[in-house]
Amino acid sequence: MATGGTALAASGGIAMTRPQATARDDRPWYRKCLVGIEIGPTGANDRDRIYFSKATGKDWVAALLRAKCEYGVVFMKDMEFAYYNSKVARKCPNLGDRDLLREILDAARPHRLPIVAYCQVQYDDSSWRAHPEWRMKGWDGNDLGGRLCYNSGYIEFIRTVLAEMMQYDIAGFHVDMLDYGFGPPIGCWCPSCRTAFRNAYNCELPPGDTWDEVWDRVLQFRAESNTRFCKEVEAFVKGRRPELSVDFNYHGYPPFNWYPGQLPARHAANGDFVTAEGLPWIFGHNNPSLLSLFMLGARPEGPVQGVTSRGVFDYHDFTVRPAAEIKWEVMTYLSHGAQCTIVDKLYYDGALEPLAYDRIGEIFGEARRKQSLFGHEPVPEVGLYYSARSRDWWGRHDPPKYMRAFWGAHLAMMHAHVPMGVIVDETLTRERLAAFPVVYLPGTTIVSDKEAGMLERYVREGGNLIITGLTGVCDRFGTVQGHSMLESLIGAKLVRCELQHEDNFLRLGTGSGETERAIRGDLPGDWTMLVQGPMAQYEPVTAEAVGQSFLAHRSENNLWVGHMSAGAVAGPAVLVNRLGSGTVVTIPAAVDVAYVSDYRMPEHRKLLRNVVRMLNPRPLVDIEAPPNVETVVTRDAKANRLLVQFVAWSSPPTFSAVAFPNGKRVLPPIMEEPLAYRAAIMVNTPCRGVQAAGRASRLTPKGGRYVLVTDEVHETLIIRTG
Repeated sequence: MATGGTALAASGGIAMTRPQATARDDRPWYRKCLVGIEIGPTGANDRDRIYFSKATGKDWVAALLRAKCEYGVVFMKDMEFAYYNSKVARKCPNLGDRDLLREILDAARPHRLPIVAYCQVQYDDSSWRAHPEWRMKGWDGNDLGGRLCYNSGYIEFIRTVLAEMMQYDIAGFHVDMLDYGFGPPIGCWCPSCRTAFRNAYNCELPPGDTWDEVWDRVLQFRAESNTRFCKEVEAFVKGRRPELSVDFNYHGYPPFNWYPGQLPARHAANGDFVTAEGLPWIFGHNNPSLLSLFMLGARPEGPVQGVTSRGVFDYHDFTVRPAAEIKWEVMTYLSHGAQCTIVDKLYYDGALEPLAYDRIGEIFGEARRKQSLFGHEPVPEVGLYYSARSRDWWGRHDPPKYMRAFWGAHLAMMHAHVPMGVIVDETLTRERLAAFPVVYLPGTTIVSDKEAGMLERYVREGGNLIITGLTGVCDRFGTVQGHSMLESLIGAKLVRCELQHEDNFLRLGTGSGETERAIRGDLPGDWTMLVQGPMAQYEPVTAEAVGQSFLAHRSENNLWVGHMSAGAVAGPAVLVNRLGSGTVVTIPAAVDVAYVSDYRMPEHRKLLRNVVRMLNPRPLVDIEAPPNVETVVTRDAKANRLLVQFVAWSSPPTFSAVAFPNGKRVLPPIMEEPLAYRAAIMVNTPCRGVQAAGRASRLTPKGGRYVLVTDEVHETLIIRTG
């Protein structure tokens, strides 16, 4: 699919036309397609004649074309059945003599529509029942339901299934559910794993999570076993048909921790591209943004794919999301440079829902018309640092204990319209750090000597660092130390960590010093701001101290002991340390944690925004927009232009039920229609003009800025730089 230029519309907008191919494009489908749909069943039943009885390949392909898909992913082997003529897996009984994969491929061939075959690995219940010797076992020797060991003969069965499907004219495989489960008991203590672990580490598997040197090896062993299985699957497919794509469902991203057995960078590297599920109805409406950024950080060379669903609450609810909401999520992925797949779970009888395909077609059609706006080089300002070591050894069985700071950092930057990227500890390099004017360590409790050395070099060479909360206070096993690993960077000595209580406070001060004024910005300096979360206390050495932090009052046998007002001074609110050519700003309180806490306030975000602007006062593009509008900045080097993507979320108030004694339950909001909003940009690099891609938007130069008024879910401002 060739890309082309844009033509100036009479209204002053940019008319996006589907580019005409001028030469054959031999790139694989996943490098030239933007949007597609995965179609699969609901249930897996052999006890009636209803299940899947209405599914036909002709209907599936007609629906994919109706939705203007560029590719399709089709279920062919799930937890119970094969949906093609298999000799090794039980075929869905209600298909009779029909071969659904053959039907799909025959219908897709005239349209040159790539078809990817879905194959499930974990929770393969039919294989689990038939082969007890393949089952994962807990440390007590009991079988773990639905889970199959990566070190067993199960790999041979999967190879046989894939070999059967490789006889068809498919475009590739989506291999699903490569995990160890999503909750305890976690791991495998089967005889094969016990032997393999003993041979690799010269010791026995421990009886459960011991959180010591041996457990460190267990986590390595699990990750390596998972990776080896994926690599063997990929090598088997590529050895027979190298043109086929292979991808694996990825669970190395937040909110997943060590349970699934995946590391952010190692497992993002498996397959031809990394693909994962955004699912706002589970992970929140910031997750399509976070997922896209995270996958690109874990696998910077890409490609990456975000996956969502057509239903409002889960995969099998038979609802259809409003078109505006589908557009918001699809355009979020595409704006970040990710591909987007929408999952459609069919009705129980295998019938399709035409309304879903009509709505998706509206959005996919727009996406394809706008193709030249997507897939360009990101222009990040802040690099969010993600530590898998802190995730595993500080978070342990409580993932939010670490991830709240990372989530809050992302949300604050997104709402403040600060372009960002993600840096993962596994693949930290000098070059990766240097790609960002500012690097932000949100609550990164575990920092190794190697990481500390690279961060110090980054700062001395002109980089800027933001440190929050408990960053650097733990040893490699997640135990709090009496010092921080980053004290030389912070320019202060660690006094203590407040872990028991999370009601801490900051006051930024009313002084007239340049640094204090920059950090305070438009925030009230005499206000004592609640910051919910853990806090470190520091004594300045070389750092400049700004404001004060406070511990809350404490009162024994008090019902409100976790809701007390500010008491004793704990230390500075902010520390600013100049080091070499760079600057380190430390906020000892967990202001990012606070921004996603029960007691979140806009001022938490504004403080972080002020710090970023102090460290990097003239970004390429300075953006003002409402917090509900996400912005992404990319560079189209070939066309000499910067692109500022605006993706607007809006929805009516949602329902919240108070269910004692279990607290609040808030249903996810539904976005029914776009709302008009006003935004502005200031371009801090030479440019030849700015235009809005959409015809209906209004763009007005005003006082050195360009003011945008629009009601589009997705809009792009095009800055001509060459």
